[in-house]
Amino acid sequence: MASVIKEFARTFVILYKGFKVTFITMFKKPTTENYPAEPVHFQPRYRGIHVLQRDENGLEKCVACFLCAAACPAQCIYIEAAENTAENRFTDADRYAKVYNIDYSRCIFCGYCVEACPTDAITHGHGFELAPYDINAMVFRKEQLLEPWPPAKSSAPAKVPARA
Repeated sequence: MASVIKEFARTFVILYKGFKVTFITMFKKPTTENYPAEPVHFQPRYRGIHVLQRDENGLEKCVACFLCAAACPAQCIYIEAAENTAENRFTDADRYAKVYNIDYSRCIFCGYCVEACPTDAITHGHGFELAPYDINAMVFRKEQLLEPWPPAKSSAPAKVPARA
């Protein structure tokens, strides 16, 4: 009989904890985004569509070291390296990424590629619209990922959030 009472008390405590969370959040004002009428408000550490960065001279920062592809648990990054020539420079290094593809149908936005990059060539941007009708459109090529050059003039300088 004592075990039945203990089981009832334990069940009551578990139900109380669950309903406590429910009742606390039930009376809070809901958060509503008025997208697309208003711009989306991102948190500072939001992980959106990747951006391949450029240096201050407009050259690509990616040196085709393959560390981002090696760190990716979903294996969604494909890179082909090529050698820079004197008349046709893409980076300051000896190599550059001739092909750089990310398959967003497989990407889990974990951020390991961003952390693995020694030159900070790849970062997370604030793009979030990934809903095409064709699965082949989910493969983003280097041209789609590269930061536009020259950079757009804005009133506030774009800053990449510091890693914690």
